[in-house]
This record gives sequence, structure tokens and C-alpha cells, in this order.
Amino acid sequence: MVVSQHETGHIYDTVTIRARRWTTTLIAMRGYAQTGFGQIHYRHEGEIGPALVCFHEAPMSSEIYGPALPVLARSFRAYAFDTPGHGFSDKPAHQPAIEDYGRWLLEAIDDIGLDDMIVVGCHTGADIGLEVARQAGPARVSHAVMTGVPLMKPDEWEGYFARVLSRGWTGERPKSWSEYFAPDWEPTIDGAHMMWAWKRWASGKRKDYPLESTPIELFQMAVLQLLIAGPHYNWMYRAAWKYDPEPALRALECPVLLLNAGEDPLADKDHEVARILRNARVVHLEGLTGQLPWRVPERFTSEIEEFVGVSASSRA
Repeated sequence: MVVSQHETGHIYDTVTIRARRWTTTLIAMRGYAQTGFGQIHYRHEGEIGPALVCFHEAPMSSEIYGPALPVLARSFRAYAFDTPGHGFSDKPAHQPAIEDYGRWLLEAIDDIGLDDMIVVGCHTGADIGLEVARQAGPARVSHAVMTGVPLMKPDEWEGYFARVLSRGWTGERPKSWSEYFAPDWEPTIDGAHMMWAWKRWASGKRKDYPLESTPIELFQMAVLQLLIAGPHYNWMYRAAWKYDPEPALRALECPVLLLNAGEDPLADKDHEVARILRNARVVHLEGLTGQLPWRVPERFTSEIEEFVGVSASSRA
């Protein structure tokens, strides 16, 4: 089903696509960029085409883009970065703001010699991608691909988590739903923190990680990335909760693809985001709950290729 919508001052299309679930596992090249903050780790595939830079959601790492990078490489010079504090990047000494993450990652992009770029981001990584684009300036960003832009003011997050997390809740409610979602933790000798991390993803209560359709490898990867990030895994979340993405969205001059899973927890924000942007297209993949570059790397890539106007055959 394709529905095109045009409003004065805004252009956006809505496309709903039925996608089948499949994954692949391939290995990308890796490297480190040197910044004023420290070293930032990245994965890279592709030697031709436009530069495409990818930013992951919390508390993941660039590994979430691992299956997609070799597919993206047929049309792009694709890079996926570990946000500072995640994966193999250095860890910040203090709680950063989204503006800090954006500055450090733009320094990494500059260090590896990229100029014009396509910016890709998911959830908290969408905030970071927006900030990278804002700081880089419109002349350097040709396109943006965003999954689940968290379009909320800082004072709206608690209500959002209350609505999402309280469904079917019994018993005493937490004092803070946001802190319940991403609490502090410390390692314990009995390994209880590891079981907590596993149940955080594989509880059966999460809309974006349903037990019946989430491969065990994805649960394993998510848990490991949280544990690698350590007790400050929630700094990226907390930075997003204090960030208002609307000014950066309004500053975007390039075309934007709002590419999302139909059942993503933030999918219902996409049309509101589209109305803010100058030129946006909304594409929802039905039957999926999230993690598009990991679950459906071929469809993820083909949607970006179509949006940007390149194809694998034209690169052959």
C-alpha cells in the first residue's frame, strides 16, 4: 500500500511494506578515529558511492549494523560508529549531552576523511545523527535516514514511559518509570546483574523484542552490548531524555527517509516528525518490531538505495 501526502511547506510519502524476516552475518573492516575526546571505534564496508554514516540506539554498538554493512557496501562507503561509552570506543568521564556525542562523532568523521555524507540513526542514535547533521551544516549532509526519532520534550518522557511500561502492570508502581526502564546497576559477585540484563531484553513483555520472533542471537548480542557499556550504559538514554530534537529537525535542508518497523515503539511519532521536516518520506515495514539493519539488512539497504537514487546494478 502506498499513500502519498502533500501539505503546504512539507512533502512526505507514506509507504507500508510487508517484509519477511531473515538475517545474515558478515564481517566488516574495523578501525579507530582519533578525536579530542579519545578514540572512537567504527566498522566500515564499501569503496564506492556516497559516504553513509550510521549511529546506533542505546545501549547497543555498531554491531547492530554488522549484517547490513556488507550489503550497504554494494552502493555506499558505509560506516557504523560505536558511540563513546559503547562497544570498543573510549568511555566518557562524565555524563555527556547529545550535543557532546554529536561533536565527538563529527570529529571522528572528519578524522577518517569524510566530507559529504548520508546520516543514518536509530532512536537515541537518531538524536545523535540529527546533532551531527546540525553541527556539520547542510552543505555536508545530502540525505538523512532516521528510525524512530524520539520527538519528545524533556518533560514528556516520564509520561511516555508510564504509558508504555504500565500496560498490564500489577503491584506497586515505580517512583520513576524512566529510571525503571534504564536503572543504574553495579556488577555483583553472584552475577545477578547478568540475569537482570538478560531479562531486560528477554522478558516477553517488550513489544520490540517479542520472544516468538526474536532470534536468540539478537538477544545475546543486545545483552552483551549492555554489559560491555557497563554501569553507565544509561548515559546515552539520559542524554536523549534531556534533548529536544525539534530544532535540529527544522534545520535539516536535505530529504529525510523515516524508515521504521511497523511495530517499533516510536513508529507512531513518524508522521508528526514528517510534518516538521521540509521534505520527508515515511516507510513502515509491516510485521517487524525493530532492529532493521540486523533483522532485514537487504530490505534496509534497498530502501536506502531507492531513497538516495542509487542501485546495486548501477554500481556493478
